[in-house]
Amino acid sequence: MSHKDIHRRFLHNASMIVGSRAVFGLLNLGTNVIILRAFGAADLGMVMLLIAYVRVFAEVAKFESWQAVLRFGVIAQERGEDDRLRRLLGLALGIDFITMLVAIAAAILLIPQAAVWFGWNAQVTEMAPWFMILIVFVTNATSNGVLRLFDRIKILALQHGLNAVIRLVLVLSAVMLGGTVVHLAMAWFAAFVISGAMTMAVCAYELIKRDLRPKFSLNFRRTGALFPGIWHFLMMSNLIGTGPLAINHLTTLFVGAQLGPAQAAVLQLARQLSTGVSGPTRLLGPLLLPDFSRLSGRGDWTGLRDLVVQQLKVAAIVVVVGGAILFAVLPILIEQVFGAPLLDHIWLFRLLIMAALINILGFALHHALFSANKGGTALLIQIAAMAVYGVIMLTGIWVIGLNAVGLGMIGFAITSRGLSVLIGRRLLKKRINRAKKGDDLP
Repeated sequence: MSHKDIHRRFLHNASMIVGSRAVFGLLNLGTNVIILRAFGAADLGMVMLLIAYVRVFAEVAKFESWQAVLRFGVIAQERGEDDRLRRLLGLALGIDFITMLVAIAAAILLIPQAAVWFGWNAQVTEMAPWFMILIVFVTNATSNGVLRLFDRIKILALQHGLNAVIRLVLVLSAVMLGGTVVHLAMAWFAAFVISGAMTMAVCAYELIKRDLRPKFSLNFRRTGALFPGIWHFLMMSNLIGTGPLAINHLTTLFVGAQLGPAQAAVLQLARQLSTGVSGPTRLLGPLLLPDFSRLSGRGDWTGLRDLVVQQLKVAAIVVVVGGAILFAVLPILIEQVFGAPLLDHIWLFRLLIMAALINILGFALHHALFSANKGGTALLIQIAAMAVYGVIMLTGIWVIGLNAVGLGMIGFAITSRGLSVLIGRRLLKKRINRAKKGDDLP
């Protein structure tokens, strides 16, 4: 497949992902606005804190096994090594099973303390242990990788749509029937379970159709030896993938514990709008991972560089045009959607959107570093960005309130993307020169 074909396929899949995420993101935003107006910020904040609690453990448990399915599965797929691919899938599913069990147990054990920290009422605290089952459906790691490996991107777009629609319908039902915060939480529960189960079912169908039933083994070490570097890859990808998401959810929990559920709700609404801007691009980087892996596996570093540059150019156009429009209409948007009181927090919205736009610029950089076997470098970049965020947020939150979160996210984005560009450019230059010298050898 030529570089133009790769770019063309990426744009096709990207348009589908971004389009679906934008539409269904608006549905999710509408759902939260309905809750805000019908139940108030305190009840919305309580639900957001419960979801954030689940997501912290789910992100840690995910172990990014789906990235291993892509990174090592695409090589086995190209070579027609079905038995090898089946063993990889068995290893990934085994890791998912163990890590999810540990995450659910840890989450349940900490619920009594969490209820005190986050101000959950008796009803929410009572249902919280059962709510931790969501970790299975939120994690959904290996099935995600399988669908990406077989280019079933439409199913992933459908999953987000199904989740948003179910949640909206159930929240509207709770409002009309005079429900409580527990019924709101159950709307999230049902949406995650049904949409997650759909993805798992399609994954199983694809594997059966291709006669790729996973081969399981209790000897993880021996199976892992079939894929040199997989344990290092899993560790690096887990730490890098978990970092930003854990920061978001941990920040929500921290704000809820220190400033109350209402402030956590305001933060979540602002973040949801900014995530609507940059969230889809978080799914676009993995679209390129198989192609990055193929190019690096062939030693085609010039092709990999050209592909990255193409994505940067497209992203820059989106950021300039989309950012200008969004900032122009933001005050009107906040007042009409969330209500005039939320205009007091307009700078939080502005700062988070600015950070989101910076993140869009380099959405593919970390995946390019991974494909070049530079996971350790990507991790160090992530740690530096997290340190910058932590310093800004923790020192500023008592002075400028929630705006410190926005400034921290800008610091995170500039550090992460800036270092990725500088280091990645130097790395690619070295490898391209090395490849040229190799070609010149007799």
